[in-house]
Amino acid sequence: MWATRTTNITIEEPLTITNYPTTVQTHPGENQTIDITIENTGTVTYTVTLTFTLNDATYQTNYVTFSNNTYTINPGTNQITAWMQTQKKAPPANLQLTTQFYRQ
Repeated sequence: MWATRTTNITIEEPLTITNYPTTVQTHPGENQTIDITIENTGTVTYTVTLTFTLNDATYQTNYVTFSNNTYTINPGTNQITAWMQTQKKAPPANLQLTTQFYRQ
């Protein structure tokens, strides 16, 4: 052996959420869109799945349905649209929405 070299390697997260709503206002019976922008700085295409959770599980179970979509995230800027449907019988409420993003 003539020489040995060591170098540091960093593997970075390629996806960044660059736009996500800070508030969502809707009414019972409406289908509300949730527009999200994801930047992919990688050179390959990824798959992203979203999981939506309200801070009131009973309210979510009884009155709200979320889109259950898987999105293809190409290199560059990606606009994706999710949705939430609130049933007509839903009472007024102030809730918090948590969205988890899973990259595959």
